[in-house]
Amino acid sequence: MLPVIVLVALTFSATLDGYTSVFNLQNIMQQLSVILIAVSGETLVLLICGIDLSVGAVIGFASVCGAYAMNLTGSASVGVLVCVAVGVGLGVLNGVGIAVFRLEPFIMTFGTLLIARAVGLLMTGGMSVGGLPKIVLDGGELNLLGVPLVFIIGLGITVLVGLMLSCTVFGQAIYLTGANPRAAAFSGVDVPRLTFRVYLIAGTLSGFAGFVFMMHLGDAEPTAGDPLLLQIIGAAVLGGTSLTGGEGGIARSASGALLITMLTTGLDIMGAQFWDQMIVIGVLIAVGSALGIWLSQRRMSESKADAGAIAGRDHEGAS
Repeated sequence: MLPVIVLVALTFSATLDGYTSVFNLQNIMQQLSVILIAVSGETLVLLICGIDLSVGAVIGFASVCGAYAMNLTGSASVGVLVCVAVGVGLGVLNGVGIAVFRLEPFIMTFGTLLIARAVGLLMTGGMSVGGLPKIVLDGGELNLLGVPLVFIIGLGITVLVGLMLSCTVFGQAIYLTGANPRAAAFSGVDVPRLTFRVYLIAGTLSGFAGFVFMMHLGDAEPTAGDPLLLQIIGAAVLGGTSLTGGEGGIARSASGALLITMLTTGLDIMGAQFWDQMIVIGVLIAVGSALGIWLSQRRMSESKADAGAIAGRDHEGAS
């Protein structure tokens, strides 16, 4: 995605007034913060050949619950804990349904999406929840050396998840499970337990993303996270995380998130409507998925050819 990101940046910079202004760059970073956190969890799910359709609904529902908690207590700390607790609870729900009861991830997470959205709408009547503590509102607008605080938080979470995935046994087990669950089981990986933990982590990150989103918006809305679902899954796919599992990474998904955020921001400046933006992202996801499948098949063919050549040389040596 790096060449594409550079091309998009150069094109928008040359054609759109104000695209490279400090205000717009800060706006890109603020929007990117929530997607970075959520796509980190979604990437883990995709790597084990799963999917989490509830991520956007969890973000909205967690933010609503956190906002009500802060209205009652006046404490930002309580708001964070409630948002995370909601994410943990829904992550457990997904994990139990998929890992224990063997439900299809698409069906299970779609059900969780509907539940979270419906309860959030019932709690708020479809209205936004304001009255957040001043420290939360100020934190959403705070810049450190010109960099928004919410972006620093989102980037920090992404780096931690990336290190966990690349530098721990748990992370390697995720890759092995996604590539070949049977081989993972024979290697000593408790696949159901790992699946549960991955959905738990994804739910937790979605809950925390709800709090960061609330800081960015200045209020909580039950459907605020719904438009993010396509962007989150699209970011992972465009970055090169395979929908068939076992291939991808946090850095790749982060690059896809940056590309999508740059595109949506540029389209906003151009005056494009929301549905126009979704068409562009949808086309990108389709093209990115096709390209990813083609590259994966090409790498597999090359690996088989190399393995065959090595086997042939060994056979000749033995003769």
